[in-house]
Amino acid sequence: MTHAKSSKGIIGLGALGRAIDTFIPDSTTSPAAVLFTVKAFDLESAIKSEANAWPLHLPFITLCNGYIWPIIERLKPILGSRPVRVGMTTIGSTLKENGSVEIYAKDTTTSWGLWGSQQEKIPPSAAELKLLGLFPNGTWHDDIRPLIRQKWIINVVINSLGAAHRLQRNGLLASHRQEAEGLLDEATSLAELLWPDVPWPENQKQDLSKKLWQVVDATSGNENSMAKDVRLTRHTESDFLAGVALKYDGFAKLKTIHKKITLS
Repeated sequence: MTHAKSSKGIIGLGALGRAIDTFIPDSTTSPAAVLFTVKAFDLESAIKSEANAWPLHLPFITLCNGYIWPIIERLKPILGSRPVRVGMTTIGSTLKENGSVEIYAKDTTTSWGLWGSQQEKIPPSAAELKLLGLFPNGTWHDDIRPLIRQKWIINVVINSLGAAHRLQRNGLLASHRQEAEGLLDEATSLAELLWPDVPWPENQKQDLSKKLWQVVDATSGNENSMAKDVRLTRHTESDFLAGVALKYDGFAKLKTIHKKITLS
């Protein structure tokens, strides 16, 4: 598969990739890192296609949604000594009919950092930190996993419900509150299996419901990306969200909503 890319080191020029592009100066000719903004199901092929195209000192940074750790583990032999970062962003964007990108998320943040013990000896370079500083509220994390886990849990709920019920905007999730809380409980339990060695920051687990509804409120007027994918009959990322539950016993609610999405 061929993945659109820019000379600024952005792989995947969909809505998110083009939004990221707006923060990086057009004068950039020597990227500080390679940013992967593709869908989770395209990440492996994207990294494989780019592994030999960039100098080894440039970090590969993925901003994909979903549980992507198995992909990164499989690609260790290809990535070798290259710095690898896992990141997240709350940049919300959509492609308009004229090809331009509209950025609409409030309180935008972008973060990336170290994702495992084998990466602990590869700290960020000055150039990488400068790149991160170009984004609103850009933050480096020595261990990004607690933040990624929280985002994964919330995305499981919001994206799955939005896609399954074909909600036109996130604000409509309020009418599915009981179902959302049930999915949140299961997603939290599943996350404990997926990240067994990652401690919970103080009150993070207890505050997940509060955080969920804060995100819903902040994005109430937006159609989430997976709901849009279902509406346009495109491949979704549900395999990397609620669909992860298929590999484990229990989690009936997650499995049911994943099936509803994949059969849409």
